[in-house]
Amino acid sequence: MDTDASPAGTRPYRSKLKRPCDRCRTRKIACILPESGPCRNCMNVGKSCTFEKPPTPRNRDIRNNNTPNRSPNYSLSHVTGFDEPNEPTSFDKGGIDSFLFQTDSNNFHRRHQDHDSHTLPKINRKRSKLVRSYDLIFSSDTFKTQDAPKFQHIRSLDQLDASTAQVFGTSAESDPWLLRHCKYDDNGMLHLHGIHFRNVGGVPVEGLVPVHFLVTEDSLLEPLKEPTPVSTGMDVPKLRQELNRMIPLKFGVRLILLFMKFVYSMMPLISRSQIGLPGRLNEQSLQDVPVHLLAALYASALPFKIHDPELVLCGAYESQLCNKLWRIVYQLIMQEIHTPHLSVLQACLLYLQRLPVGSQSALADSPFIWSFLGTTVGLASSLGLHLEPRPWGIPAWEKRLRRRLWWAVYIEDKWRSLLIGRPPFIDREEWDVQNLDESDFVVNGLDEGVEHGLSHDRIEHGAIFRSFTKLAIIADNIHQTFYTLRASQKMCQDFRISINAARPIREELQAWYASLPDSLRIKQKPENSYQNTPHIEGVSSLHFAYLILELFVYRAILRPLARSPPPPPIADDKDPQNIAWLLEDLGCDGQGLDQLPVVDFSELGDAAEATLNAAEKCAGIIVNFVGAMTEVDFDTFWYPWTRISFATVSNFILLLLIQAPTAQHASRTKHLLDIWLQNLSCQYKNHENLMSLGLVRLSTLMADGLERNFNISSHVAEILTMDNTNGWPMQQSSG
Repeated sequence: MDTDASPAGTRPYRSKLKRPCDRCRTRKIACILPESGPCRNCMNVGKSCTFEKPPTPRNRDIRNNNTPNRSPNYSLSHVTGFDEPNEPTSFDKGGIDSFLFQTDSNNFHRRHQDHDSHTLPKINRKRSKLVRSYDLIFSSDTFKTQDAPKFQHIRSLDQLDASTAQVFGTSAESDPWLLRHCKYDDNGMLHLHGIHFRNVGGVPVEGLVPVHFLVTEDSLLEPLKEPTPVSTGMDVPKLRQELNRMIPLKFGVRLILLFMKFVYSMMPLISRSQIGLPGRLNEQSLQDVPVHLLAALYASALPFKIHDPELVLCGAYESQLCNKLWRIVYQLIMQEIHTPHLSVLQACLLYLQRLPVGSQSALADSPFIWSFLGTTVGLASSLGLHLEPRPWGIPAWEKRLRRRLWWAVYIEDKWRSLLIGRPPFIDREEWDVQNLDESDFVVNGLDEGVEHGLSHDRIEHGAIFRSFTKLAIIADNIHQTFYTLRASQKMCQDFRISINAARPIREELQAWYASLPDSLRIKQKPENSYQNTPHIEGVSSLHFAYLILELFVYRAILRPLARSPPPPPIADDKDPQNIAWLLEDLGCDGQGLDQLPVVDFSELGDAAEATLNAAEKCAGIIVNFVGAMTEVDFDTFWYPWTRISFATVSNFILLLLIQAPTAQHASRTKHLLDIWLQNLSCQYKNHENLMSLGLVRLSTLMADGLERNFNISSHVAEILTMDNTNGWPMQQSSG
C-alpha cells in the first residue's frame, strides 16, 4: 500500500512510529491494526480511528535526556532515630512519637498552603508539580532487569489446577505496594513453597491500584473442610447427650469458670445472670444453655485447661476433642440459623475466635472465614442488634447483652476487613448503638470485680473490651480514609493529601492512648521488661493492636514515595503476533521492562525524610514491644486476627527495606529485619499458632534471598550482600 495515499487522520500500517490510535491511547489498551482501515478495537465498536493527537513522550526519552542518574543524598544526623531494638520503649508519654506531624510536615504544609485554593481544580485534571516530582528516575545500573519477563500470558484465575486464588486487598497483610516489586514469570506467578503470588497484569496504571492474588494449593486447605460437614435434621437431645459424654458436666462447670477468667474480658458474649453467675453456676444450670452455645464455650476454654489441675485429664486421651466440639457448633449453627436466637449469634462469634493450629496456623485464612463473618453480620442485623436497645421494653440483662454483642460483631468486621483488605460488611450509616459504658458490664446491680471476688481496680467495668471497641472505630476510620478502593486510587500518588489525611487520625490514636485507665498502661520495670501491674488479661494484645493501627497510617503515607513499574504487556497465546506491538506501545523495545527505581526526594525535602524516619521508628517500637513480651503475655486469649497483624509487621519492614532510598536507610531497616526475625523465632516458642503466619511469610521470602524474589536497587543489594557474608540470623522452623 502506498503510504502517501493514506487518508488524512489515519496512519499507514507499520509506519515508523507504530503508535496507537487516539482512542486506544486514551483508554490505555493495545491498538491492533489490520493491513488497512481502522484498528480492531475501533472497528468493533464502530468508532472513527484517528491519529491526530501527538505521541506521548516515552520513559526512555526522559531517562536519557532529562533525568540524571543519581540517588538522594541527605544526612540523617539531624533527625531523631528510633530506639535501639534492645531497649524497651515506654508509651507513658502518649504513644508513638509524633514529630513528623508537628515539625517537618508543618514546614512542608507551609510551603504549599498558598497552592491549594487555585490549583486543586488543576490537580484534578492533571498531576500537580508536586506529584510530577515523583516521576521515575530510570537508571540502567540501578535495578536488575535481566529477570523481567517481556510479556505476560493470559491465564485464568478460576481454572487453576488444584489451587485456589483469593485477592490481596489494599490493606492486606501482604501489601500490594510491596508485591509490585516482586519478580514474576511470564504467567504472572511467583512460586513460594506451596503458596504463590499471582500478578494479574495490566495494572497498575494511573488511577488503578496494584492487584495480586494469593494462590494456595488445595491440598493445604483440605483439613479445613473436615470439621465443617453439615448434617440435616440433627437430633438436638442426642447431641446434648454426646456433648455431656465428651465433657462431663462437672468438668463443664470448671470450663465455664476458665472462660470467664481468660476469654470473657475480651469477648463478653454471655449474660452471666442467665448462666448462673455469680454464685449459682452448677451442673443443672448448664443443662439450660443451648447445645451450640455450650459447646462453643467449652471449646473456647479448653486451651486454658492447664490452669485447672482437675481439668488436666479432660480430653487427655482425645486429641480431636476440640475439633469435635467445633463441629457440633457449626452443624447446629447451620441448622438453627433458620430460627435464630441470640445464642446462635453468640456461637457464631465464638466460632470466629477459633485459632488455626498446627500446620494450618502457617496459612492465611481461607475465604470461608470472611464468608462466615458475612453470615454473622447478616444474622446480627436480622436480630436487630444494630439498633440501640436501651429505650426498648426488654429486660436490662438483654439490653446489656445485645449492646455487647453488637460491638463484638463490629470489632470482628472492622479489624478483619482492615487486615485482609476486604470491604467491610457494616456500613457506618446503618447502625446507631451508642458506645459502651460501665453500666453495660454489671450483673444484677453488681460490678465485675464483686462478681469474681476481685478488687474493683482489676476489671474496671469491661475496660479492655471497651478500649478494643474504640480502637475498632479508629480502624474503620483508617480503612475508609486510606484503604478503600477509591481512597487508595486517590492517595497512592499524592503525598501531600496522604500526610494531611493522616494527621487527624494520629490525633485520634494519641487521644485514645491518653484516655486509657492507668491499669491498662504498660510500664517499664528497671530490669528492662514490660510489666502491667496488676496484671489484666489482654493488655499486651490491646497495645499491640494500637501499634498496628499506627503502622497502617505510616504504610499509607509511604505509598506515594515510590511509583509502580509499568505492567508487563498481556499476551494472548492465540495471537502471538501482537506481542511485539504491545511491547512497542509501552516503550520497551524488546529490551525488558523498566523496573522500579528510587524516588527523587528533591522537591519533598524534609517531609519525605521525616516520613521515612517516623515509619522506621514505628517499626522499631513494634520490634521492641514484641521482643519484650513474656510467656505470661501470650498465656491468655488473643483474637485470631492478631496472627495476621504479625504477618503485617513482617511485610511492613520488608517494604521499608525494598524501597529504602539510600544505603543508610537500607542498613537501618535491614538491622530491624534481622531483629524482627529473631523476635518472631523466639516468641514462636511461646505461641506457635499466633506467630507462624508472620514467621513463614518472612522466612519464605528470605529463604532463597530477597534478590531472587524482588527487584531491588543496587545500594539495597549491597547491604544484603554485606549481611549475607556474615550470615543470616538463625531461623526457627515453623514446621
